[in-house]
Amino acid sequence: MSVDILDASAWREYRGRPSSPGINETTHLAKIADKSGRLRDCFVKLMAPGTPALLCEALGWLLARAAGVQCPEFAAIILVPVPELRRHGPLPAAFDQAALTPAWCSEIVAGKSVRQVHKMSFVLARAACLRSKDARKIASFDQWSDLRDRNFGNVIQSSKGGYVAIDHETLLHDLLWAPSGTTWTEHSLLEHARKALKSSDFQRFQLDMAAAAKGHEQALETAQKSIDEIIVKLLPAHALELGAAVKGALRERSAPGWMSDKLKVIS
Repeated sequence: MSVDILDASAWREYRGRPSSPGINETTHLAKIADKSGRLRDCFVKLMAPGTPALLCEALGWLLARAAGVQCPEFAAIILVPVPELRRHGPLPAAFDQAALTPAWCSEIVAGKSVRQVHKMSFVLARAACLRSKDARKIASFDQWSDLRDRNFGNVIQSSKGGYVAIDHETLLHDLLWAPSGTTWTEHSLLEHARKALKSSDFQRFQLDMAAAAKGHEQALETAQKSIDEIIVKLLPAHALELGAAVKGALRERSAPGWMSDKLKVIS
């Protein structure tokens, strides 16, 4: 399990803008060739220079897969040809001088985000999501990985069944984002559940989160080689120190009882 870094030749065809692009105005749809040459329909988003966003996306995808959280089957870092992309619309000034820029791409999941469900049905869709085992596993993963912006726009109700987590840009908030001077207002499935569920159902939600957390220690062990590899590729000058800090933070939060203590439940 690893995150591939693809050159510009893998960005094959611009396919338009998504109907719900989120906060990143560079997000677009494209045909991407993976390392085997297979074409995949992907979301692609350029990452602002000087932020940990690209690393966070890569770490989040690796950790989610290791933890058994449903996420896109294919994801990679790709060098996007900026002049070619600019032919299809304006880009932020930060990319004015760039010929190539790294971006995060992930395969489109067949389905709809929970937020995209028709407004009249959203309450029911939200409730169905929060009742699912997937939502509790995602909520537990987000607490473990200190991800601050999980909303119903980045939880996909898959047409194959279940709920899929996308967008891990705000991962490891206190370790990676806060020192850069950027902080995120916290949005989480846990807080949605606190407001939407009855007291007894919310307690069950928390207990299921604590149960899911018992797999985080093994997930970290499974992913740690890949974590080291991607940090070396993206930030070689700081790889040793940063790798130790990332794994240390995750190890602390995967300790037995950490999630139960945070949620104040007995599991």
